[in-house]
Amino acid sequence: MPPTHTRHPHADMSLLLPFDDQRATRVDLCGGKGANLALLTQNGFPVPAGMVVTTLAYQEFVSGLGEVLAQAADLSAEDPVRLQQGSARLREELSLAPLPEAVAAEVREALAARPAGQAYSVRSSSNLEDLASAAFAGQHDTFLNVIGPDEVLAKIKACFLSLWHDRAIAYRREHGFDHTHASMAVVIQQMVPCDVAGVAFSINPVNGDLGTIVVDANYGLGESVVSGEAEVDHFELDKATGTVKSRTVATKSHMVVSSDQGTVDRVVDGAAACCACLSDAQLAELAALLVRVERHYRFPQDIEWGLLGGTLHLLQSRPITTIPPKWTRDESAERFPNVITPLTWDFVDAGFHESLHYSFRLMDYPAFRGKWFASFGHYIYGNQNAVRLYAGRTPFHFTNLEDLLGQMPRLREEYRWVQELPVTWMRDLDGYLIRLGVFSMVPLQEMNETALWTHVKEVVAHGATYFRPNIAISITQSVLCRLLLKLLAYVVGEQDARPMFDTLMSWCETKTGQINRELFELAHRAQQKPTLAILLKEVPSREIIEDHLLEPFEEFNAQFERFLENHGHREIDFDAYQPPWREAPWVVLDNLKIILASPMHAAPVKKEREIKVAAQQAEFRLFSKLPQEAHYFFSEILRLARAYTSLDDLEHYQTTRLNQPLRMGLRALGDRLVARGVLEEPMDIFYAHEAQIETAVHAGSGTAWRLLGEQVRDQKAACMADAAREPEWNLGESAPEPLEDSGDMTGLAGSPGESEGEVFRVLSADDFAKFPKGAVLVAHTTSPTWTPLFYLASAVITASGGPLSHGAVTAREMGIPAVMAVRECLSRLTNGQRVRVDGSRGRVRLVQET
Repeated sequence: MPPTHTRHPHADMSLLLPFDDQRATRVDLCGGKGANLALLTQNGFPVPAGMVVTTLAYQEFVSGLGEVLAQAADLSAEDPVRLQQGSARLREELSLAPLPEAVAAEVREALAARPAGQAYSVRSSSNLEDLASAAFAGQHDTFLNVIGPDEVLAKIKACFLSLWHDRAIAYRREHGFDHTHASMAVVIQQMVPCDVAGVAFSINPVNGDLGTIVVDANYGLGESVVSGEAEVDHFELDKATGTVKSRTVATKSHMVVSSDQGTVDRVVDGAAACCACLSDAQLAELAALLVRVERHYRFPQDIEWGLLGGTLHLLQSRPITTIPPKWTRDESAERFPNVITPLTWDFVDAGFHESLHYSFRLMDYPAFRGKWFASFGHYIYGNQNAVRLYAGRTPFHFTNLEDLLGQMPRLREEYRWVQELPVTWMRDLDGYLIRLGVFSMVPLQEMNETALWTHVKEVVAHGATYFRPNIAISITQSVLCRLLLKLLAYVVGEQDARPMFDTLMSWCETKTGQINRELFELAHRAQQKPTLAILLKEVPSREIIEDHLLEPFEEFNAQFERFLENHGHREIDFDAYQPPWREAPWVVLDNLKIILASPMHAAPVKKEREIKVAAQQAEFRLFSKLPQEAHYFFSEILRLARAYTSLDDLEHYQTTRLNQPLRMGLRALGDRLVARGVLEEPMDIFYAHEAQIETAVHAGSGTAWRLLGEQVRDQKAACMADAAREPEWNLGESAPEPLEDSGDMTGLAGSPGESEGEVFRVLSADDFAKFPKGAVLVAHTTSPTWTPLFYLASAVITASGGPLSHGAVTAREMGIPAVMAVRECLSRLTNGQRVRVDGSRGRVRLVQET
């Protein structure tokens, strides 16, 4: 049951907050839309004046109605009709509750201070919407051109009820939001009767081009653009210059305008219908506004805008929730140079992305819903768009040192976690290492297949828990270094900033440095014994190990063994399938061979001393140029940059310790499967997928084991074949084969990807119950009420709308292809026909006639 809230003298308990009130930027009070509009208002953006009925008003409204709201828990998009009926019942029961008197009184008082006859837009603002993890585009109600306090109050109540529309219930369920955490605020904003309006994205949401702005526009209010019900002009602009790269001017038949009844459709004048509704100058002004908004949020934005009498208004802004990936080997080729076995990647993929989500929450970054790394043909590719947006994200903006110093009190509080993370990480390290020691003592030889697989999953889960904050460590290290470099440029100039940075950061205590010093010491000891030095230089390293040729050199051999005892978990290759130093000690000897073959200059300790002296001298030069009040801030940034550089290296060193118990457990399981005749070699288990092993272990039947053996053999052959080829550097960049001239239908690319399925035409809500799962949804347009169908559809084709309409946005969030503005789709396609939908290229192909 939602908590009961009563009026309270505390300021935060206000039921109504104007946009310029500092508290209005709180999402918990004003919802995503309201908080964004308040934040934009307070930062000088051209937002029409308004106020927000806070979530406290909604909580008073539903106080005592917990049993009614609980009905939503049993509703699912899998059954659209039951969902629709259940939602309607729930809202009908809620509608019987009156608005709290205090809410009505505050709204009437606020409206009385405004001009008589003022029209308003009344818009839902859920505490879960307009977040980077989910847009909730169109899932709740908006009412335009509302006049008079009675009508405004009626629409506020309608917005409250819209939290429980079938589409909103389905959206929350599919995105993993708890219904009990959902609350509703309502925006009351001065209505702008626009001449032209629309939507703009600060990146291309279909192909992921971060340098392109995309605009959809039509005459009148933006409702015709958002709904997808009208033909719209589509523009793509260069973000850097604001110039038009491409334009698609539609024959615009109708527009939505304000009226006494709220809004009405009106026919577009014949002369204007075929002309672009925005000039190049207006597009450039819109692009400049969008770039400012994106820079303010430091993340791609989706805005609604309107033009009235030549004045540009910002009506809404929210983060773009779905960023199309751009897969490249740029970042991953160094980290993952070789193919990765399926089981290693299954474990890494899950653990890495768990860390990504945990770390982004810790860092207060926008949530990320896609993949950062992914495996294609057993090679690992990085999502270049994600890397640029997140790893390259600046923590804050400043224009000069004075500006920065003015922000310091806020920054100290906002980024307190940066100072705390190294401390908490080191505190938790002991528990991680102790548990690894416990894993190494488990009597694996006494376990059956089920127990061994359970043990392996426990090892992996322990590693994933340890690794949670490690992405934050890596990204913060990068951000701190970029910030330090930028600060140095302000102090010593662009030309001298990089050399000073390199000197300041040239010495950081790392495990890698420690290991290199120990290797040098081993090589130095060998150099002092000519016989040993000759042995290491001339005899193959593997032969030295396998024939025990180091045993006569007792002191060196003991030191070598201690080195392996301390650092033997160090990986040779990222893939856990490959043995670490402990299992392939000849690799360490190969390193010694390289050192012995090189001129042995000054010992590392002497070199380190020289580097430290140079760094200290650089610090003196830097601080002599800084005002006294900046000394502490600069010293902390420098200290943290060094600390995170050391920590980033240390966490990788400690992460690789996980491989030893993991390999021990999998080898033991592999031994059992070799004995069963399932595998040819124990470590072939790495060529299985996690789900395949889980299925076989759970079934435990001869048939299941045989199937696992077949899967492993096929996947091993595929992996080895991929290892012998050169991977494509930028995935999918090779030119696609041209489509045959077979009467393909074309439209505007709405959501990327390809899918094939049978057509099902949806002409009205009456068709919802008959929609088969996996069908291609074909309609004139879609509205937010159709959202539950998107969970069942394999692709979407509409006759109208554009890439920024509700249907396209929702398809991108669902990860299904969509093509918009396919004019002839309803006349050419009938139920049961099979089509291939290419959402990246805006093509629909008929596969077969039925």
